[in-house]
Amino acid sequence: MDQPPYAACIFDMDDLLVDTIPVWRAAEERLLHRMGHTWSSDVAVRWNGLNGADVARTIHELYKPPWTLAESQAALRQDLLAEYRSAATLRALPGAVGLVRALHGSYPLAVASGSPMEGIAIALDRLGIRECFSVLCSSEDVAHGKPAPDVFLAAAARLGAEPSRCLVFEDSLAGVRAARAAGMACFTVPSLEREAVAALSTRVLGTLADAIPLLVPRPTANSQ
Repeated sequence: MDQPPYAACIFDMDDLLVDTIPVWRAAEERLLHRMGHTWSSDVAVRWNGLNGADVARTIHELYKPPWTLAESQAALRQDLLAEYRSAATLRALPGAVGLVRALHGSYPLAVASGSPMEGIAIALDRLGIRECFSVLCSSEDVAHGKPAPDVFLAAAARLGAEPSRCLVFEDSLAGVRAARAAGMACFTVPSLEREAVAALSTRVLGTLADAIPLLVPRPTANSQ
């Protein structure tokens, strides 16, 4: 099989590499509780794949508490980092560690996530794959979070790769929209809104492990 035309691979993190649903949900629940509301999956789908600032913005605009948006954003970020720091375990999602390690050394790798940078580092360290990534990008550090392409374009620039030659791995609709807006191919393991995610994907995977034979050529009989 010929090598696919990708120069670099860029990974989302939350709910793709790492099961951070408990981390995010606990922080969201605290903010909603302060506003006198409870967490609901039917409502939470509205902010799936967004960064912390935009999650807080969505909640703030939905429930209109008697304090500022900046205060909502600061509270959510503080609680989110507290959850990352105190989490007893952070579980890798199926195929995640194997794929990252299989690609390491063959492609430059980056993470482009909506989590705060400290949370990204904590999660990757817990999985034992931090050293596989040459670039870590948080969408907190760019002008616009997903579904805008900013964080993926920033990751590509730091990797020294043309966006059109980057392959993104994503799970959310906001994420796959961001990858497409950046002009990048996108393999997905959809978490929510599966049909909409699949419609925009270059390829839909059952787990991340399914990408290994597509991206890592097997040695030939004549290879040494």
